[in-house]
Amino acid sequence: MAERQKLILPVVGLLILILPLVIVAFTSNDNEIKDIERSSTSHKFQEELWIKFKHFERKMESEVTKLKTKVELLESKILEQAELLKECKTCSPITETFDNDMPVDHVKNVRPLAKSILQPKTCLEALTSDPSLESGMYWIDPDGQGRGDNPIYVYCNMTSGSSSILHDSENSTAVDHCFDPGCYSRQIKYNATLRQITMLAELSNECHQSIKVDCFDAAFEFNGIAYAWWNDRNGDPRYFWSGTNNNSSAHYHSCQCGLEGSCVDKSLLCNCDSDLAVELSDNGVITDKDLLPITKLNFGRTIAPTSISTHEIGRLECSGKVVLNGMPTSCQDLWRVGYVLSGLYSIKGSSNKVETVYCDFSKLPGDEGLQAWIGYADVKSEPVYFNVGRNTSFRYSSTAMPFEQEILNVGNAFDLPSGTFVAPCNGTYFFAFASFAENSYSSFYFSLMLNNVQITSCYSSYTLYYCHIVYTLKLSSGDQVQMFLQQGSTNNAIFTGALLAEDIF
Repeated sequence: MAERQKLILPVVGLLILILPLVIVAFTSNDNEIKDIERSSTSHKFQEELWIKFKHFERKMESEVTKLKTKVELLESKILEQAELLKECKTCSPITETFDNDMPVDHVKNVRPLAKSILQPKTCLEALTSDPSLESGMYWIDPDGQGRGDNPIYVYCNMTSGSSSILHDSENSTAVDHCFDPGCYSRQIKYNATLRQITMLAELSNECHQSIKVDCFDAAFEFNGIAYAWWNDRNGDPRYFWSGTNNNSSAHYHSCQCGLEGSCVDKSLLCNCDSDLAVELSDNGVITDKDLLPITKLNFGRTIAPTSISTHEIGRLECSGKVVLNGMPTSCQDLWRVGYVLSGLYSIKGSSNKVETVYCDFSKLPGDEGLQAWIGYADVKSEPVYFNVGRNTSFRYSSTAMPFEQEILNVGNAFDLPSGTFVAPCNGTYFFAFASFAENSYSSFYFSLMLNNVQITSCYSSYTLYYCHIVYTLKLSSGDQVQMFLQQGSTNNAIFTGALLAEDIF
């Protein structure tokens, strides 16, 4: 027991000495492990942070790239708008080089300018706003900016200011073989709506369209039967091939050679009517703008194998500007000369009366509701009348008699010293004159003179020593009326006159 105790004590002492070292060793290892764990966690955090930073960096680069693209697009738009404004030249249309062989379909595919750019109604209006413009293709808007149909693409001749509308039948086209009247027909397709074409004609002083038909054994009219005709803007058939329908007959038929008397067969009105098996041709220009454009062509009696017929139609060309002679007679007249504000207007109505109408210029000529009748307006002229006299002797023959007493002279149209009345305006005037001979032993007479030409006279013989004149005259502004003493003498006279009605139109 004692020996065991002896052995245990040294061992215990050794353990006491070794235990701190073991504890220190374990503690050191634990710290190292913790340091390693800390280092690993920090590295992992740094890696995650770096990944997030790189992701943010790439995202920012992408956003910057998008912003750069947007800025470039904006700069491009600004440059494009600047070029458009430069080409616009104060609201003139854009021009393009014109090619006579350019197909109509190509023209139709050209898009109009933005609605914000003011477009002229006619080529003449474009030329007036900018005389430097050259001939070419232009956008015009006959029915008015921002309303009605879209602008139309036309050829503008800037030498004459004319507007030409293209179509699909400008080239020579062969007619099919058939027999019945109008068995061949061709619809003419224009580079504009019928409404725009009609408005262009309304604004223009004149419109015309040429037509040429080459024929070989293919008559327009044979034995009183019409085999060929064209249709106007309303679809109605027309049988004349040149000029205007200056005949009341709806079946008026003629060609240019018929108007000139130069047809191959003098008894006929068209070359093609001769129905001869020889090459013939009829050329004409339709000038009735109220019927144009030609909308359809119709031919027949070309069944024979030798029958040949071809047609060729020119562009519809309109030029000039409508000019009113005198006071407008309708809202349509007002629209033609440029009125665009709806409201009450005075026009020349029936029986030369001034009528008041309401014009709704949101409508166009031909539209219902453009004009509404309100009533008559009384137009009262400035009063003009006089009453003058003389009570002293006057005996100078063939001379205008002056007057001394001015009883009335409203309008100041009568001059006493010269005895002359000067009409201040066009109208109907009334005059009355009375005079007594200075003695009963001599005859005398007076003449009523208009611009030094005798109109009427009064004569007093030895037994009747007075004369008088009552007369009504239509005078123009500036006309002069006087009383001439042609023979004898007087010491008493009265002359009076008045404006009965002014001609306001």
